[in-house]
Amino acid sequence: MRLALNFPSVDPTRGGAETYIVDLCRSLVRRGHQVDLYASSWAEGALPAEVRCVEVAAEGSTRLRRMVAFAENSARALKGADYDCTIGFINTYEHDVIIPQGGVHRGSLWANSMRFGNPLVRRLYVLGKVINPKYWAYRAIERRQYAAERRARVIAVSHMVRRHIERFEGVDPSLIHVVPNAIDPDRVRVERPGAVRCAFRNRVGLAPDDLVGLFVGHNYALKGLEPLIRSLAARNVAGARPIHLLVCGGGKPARFRRLAERLGVGPLIHFLGFHDDVRECYWSSDFFVSPSYYDPCSLVVMEALACGLPVITSSRNGAGELMTDGKQGYVLSAPDAIDELAAALDKMTDDDRRARMAARAEKLGREQTFDRHVAALLRVFEEVAASKGRSREPSEPVARCA
Repeated sequence: MRLALNFPSVDPTRGGAETYIVDLCRSLVRRGHQVDLYASSWAEGALPAEVRCVEVAAEGSTRLRRMVAFAENSARALKGADYDCTIGFINTYEHDVIIPQGGVHRGSLWANSMRFGNPLVRRLYVLGKVINPKYWAYRAIERRQYAAERRARVIAVSHMVRRHIERFEGVDPSLIHVVPNAIDPDRVRVERPGAVRCAFRNRVGLAPDDLVGLFVGHNYALKGLEPLIRSLAARNVAGARPIHLLVCGGGKPARFRRLAERLGVGPLIHFLGFHDDVRECYWSSDFFVSPSYYDPCSLVVMEALACGLPVITSSRNGAGELMTDGKQGYVLSAPDAIDELAAALDKMTDDDRRARMAARAEKLGREQTFDRHVAALLRVFEEVAASKGRSREPSEPVARCA
């Protein structure tokens, strides 16, 4: 098939979404498809040589203006282009298929607001977001993405996102396909995991027999670090086996350090900051915990599972839909269900139980392959191609990926 992908900037060193685009291009090319990428920039050498790149201008003095400019310019470039299927991902709208990996903005806003227990604070938070011009720029693009007359097919990365797309965007359910995210399980493997574990624990001051949970995320509040700290404190009673927590990510730790110290668990929480090789953290931990307020389908949960880490997450993380509660870990009814989270943490102190969950976790994580993910995507792309009938060769792009 002749496929066009539309993504503003592709540099896999900048994050998971960019890495996903590179992996998707590589997998599609390997399967024999012609792939053109419409982008404003791409990292040299990141994309397969077979991918042809069309440079799209994204002029503007602010990030918001550049985002809007890219959406408009890429729409003009793709309008009427003769592809079997065109695919967009974020803040663009001229596509046959949309893959909103970050969910929809109103769904994200609603979920984010639930971090605040006080209804008044919740309303003020939402109001502060809604009066921001950036919110209305996002909404303007989303209205065009999901306009009923476009009949664009939508790839939801979880059933939670599918519900949000139906609820907040009114998309016909027949147009929505649920295809969970995927990883390359081999990417998180390390040679000599025992040596990695020993060396890393020595560096951060952990003993070989310490029980260690891992939390990964840059937005500590959104990922549920506060209820996690409160749950650790709730179970930190005489006779309970201590649980150490590694906090990995470039967030701002000061408020959470103070909370941990006030609740008496400061010495058990190790703030690592940004870590350039998170694999060391996976292989040095005994379980993974992310009581997130909003995650469409967390890639780090899949990576943790593939490393054999039982996972504790919340029902607001789409990746939790892949798990069976009590088998590969635990899925909480809510991020701030403190008693549930404390009980799940207590269960992680049982070495035999945790070992059984670890084996099932690794099996589940290693099943979330990119090949399986792409096969599901291609079924949707082929539906689009079939609806268009025979197509001609697309015009030659203006640039080639370096």
